[in-house]
Amino acid sequence: MPYYEQWATGMTHDGTHLWVVDARGDEVHQIDPVDGTTIASFPAPAEEPTGIAFDGAYLWVADHGTDQIYMLDRRQGRVITSLVAPGPYPSALVAAGDSLWVADYQLRKLHRIGLPDETPYVEDQERRVRVTFAVTYRVDGAGSVEELTARLALPRDIPGQHLLGELTIEPAPARIDEDRWGQRVAILPLGSLAAGESRTVRWTGDFALFRTRFQIRPERVAAAELPDDLGPYLRDDKKYDLSAKVITDLVTELTAEAEDSYDRARAIYDHLTEVITYDRSSGWNNAATVLKRGTGSCSEYTFALVALLRRAGIPARYVGAVSERGDEASFDDVFHRWAEAYLPGYGWVPIDANAGHGEPPGERGFFFGGRSNRHVVTTIGGGASELLDWDYNSYETYQVRGQAKLATKTIARYRPLPREGDVEPHEARRVLAPRLDDPAAPPDRLGGSSAALLGGPWLAAVSLLVGLGLGFVLSRRRRVG
Repeated sequence: MPYYEQWATGMTHDGTHLWVVDARGDEVHQIDPVDGTTIASFPAPAEEPTGIAFDGAYLWVADHGTDQIYMLDRRQGRVITSLVAPGPYPSALVAAGDSLWVADYQLRKLHRIGLPDETPYVEDQERRVRVTFAVTYRVDGAGSVEELTARLALPRDIPGQHLLGELTIEPAPARIDEDRWGQRVAILPLGSLAAGESRTVRWTGDFALFRTRFQIRPERVAAAELPDDLGPYLRDDKKYDLSAKVITDLVTELTAEAEDSYDRARAIYDHLTEVITYDRSSGWNNAATVLKRGTGSCSEYTFALVALLRRAGIPARYVGAVSERGDEASFDDVFHRWAEAYLPGYGWVPIDANAGHGEPPGERGFFFGGRSNRHVVTTIGGGASELLDWDYNSYETYQVRGQAKLATKTIARYRPLPREGDVEPHEARRVLAPRLDDPAAPPDRLGGSSAALLGGPWLAAVSLLVGLGLGFVLSRRRRVG
């Protein structure tokens, strides 16, 4: 029969229709087996699709660019989960029983891998890091800050994150409390600080971090029951505003055809990845405001996602983290927050609409049930906390006397833990990062401090430019004269 699309690289049959993956169009097509016409199409999970198979319930599409094999729902083409390809160039697939057979073009080998089983999640791509989270307080102006108490959220073992020893907390906390969400918080009373004084608190820990993927099968979610103790994760709070018309109307619209809690959660997540644009300029508004405005920070994405999930009857909460920013040795002063939904049969599943925004289907599918290995989760909460309020990572309480102002600088530093032949973290060159307790210097008109521009490489660069300019002027004078 004729093929009316561009370049078919894989084909399978679901008992009724043919399914073809098209490498040139980066699409998956449902084909009429009688005359070859295209019935439906949706984007391939990534940009280098090759093979396709049908396991009796779901489609599987291999991509040799990402070296992943993606599980797709035939109804909408949603990527539900993925498997790591067994070789560098997966080129053809066949499903047989509880296995996938994968032909690898580069290795010229045939591999057999297992389909997702009852294991709720998998961990891979291990990284071992030493992370320090510090908060520096400094008093500016005239007067003092009294009764300053720092509160540090303490990370713990969760899927994909494992402590390699005890946390070190400096100075030693007066106590460690637990809020109503079960979050452990170190309480550090710092007393009084006069104008110009600064104090720093920190924790340091070694972690094994993994990319984590919940291998969700929607039918398992539908068959399992929701525990009875999750009522607090369905209630309203000031950042959610569950009765707002924009929220009630949107949930009704998005879940009208959903068959179970997985479908409801996924419809809400997919919608937010398309309609909210990342923007950090507006503070932390509630979910209704964010949905009306169409922009939000990672926290605002999270408030909107938690609100919509709860309104749809799905228990939801948020997590806050410090993150590696690009390099293995790096610092973070922005941080990150995302949502988790409780899906029966799997438990608390990460859902990050901010990370999924603008991504191709495969990446967007990963962030519904997946988390990368570059975050250390510090905070897990369902809403306002009596110890952290709506913040995460840290919080502080204090009294102001006179015209004083408390300035704070929060920063996390990442270091890879040494392997054989590596430099110990404490011996490595310091990562350049802003420090609040550095001596203040009057800013110059370029926006930096005068002290920073008068020495070192700046002085050399300025001298070189002046010298070149002077030489150019003198040579020009000689030519003119």
